Amino acid sequence: MGASAERVTEQLRRDVLGGSFPPGTRLTETLLVERYGTSRVPVREALRALAGEGFVDLRPNAGARVAQVPVDDLADLYAVRRVVEEITASRCARRVAAGESAVVEELTGIVEAGFAALESGDPVLGAELNSRFHGAIARLSGSRSMGMVLRRVSEQIQWAYATTVPQQGLRAWTEHRRIVAAIASGDEQRAGRAMVRHVETSRRGFTRR
Repeated sequence: MGASAERVTEQLRRDVLGGSFPPGTRLTETLLVERYGTSRVPVREALRALAGEGFVDLRPNAGARVAQVPVDDLADLYAVRRVVEEITASRCARRVAAGESAVVEELTGIVEAGFAALESGDPVLGAELNSRFHGAIARLSGSRSMGMVLRRVSEQIQWAYATTVPQQGLRAWTEHRRIVAAIASGDEQRAGRAMVRHVETSRRGFTRR
């Protein structure tokens, strides 16, 4: 995939996850070419890529539409996320215990930015920072495979939340701060437990929608 197609793919994914294109929206090439300032070839590649990820439905002679949110799959998605994020948080704590303080510094910076976005009333930025926080923990854990799995699972969950549940920013960022404190302690079990509690709270928030 060329650089232009990658850019369009990222922009289209962001628009779908952020609700700019709700489920069922018809995605014509003309619309996307104008929106992203590109040609038809990158748009076609982006649509195929997002169809592979489950965000777009591509049907012969019917064009492309934003897929329906996979609400029925959420229980399975949360089960996977719980295992993956417990592992990544624990590994970050292990790195801190080994003297790598930069892990805590980076995560603290994201949390501070998250609270700032909350105070400024910017839910879009808050959602992006939330994804960045969890993605950073996966990356800093040193496990590339865990990061790849987490991204796919988290995007599906984020999509479901964006279309069905009001954002609970203060609660989420307060829990993020606790996760960072647990990681900063260098205690792998404590960090893992803090992350599991966060994921479980998120899951319960959805089931009570």
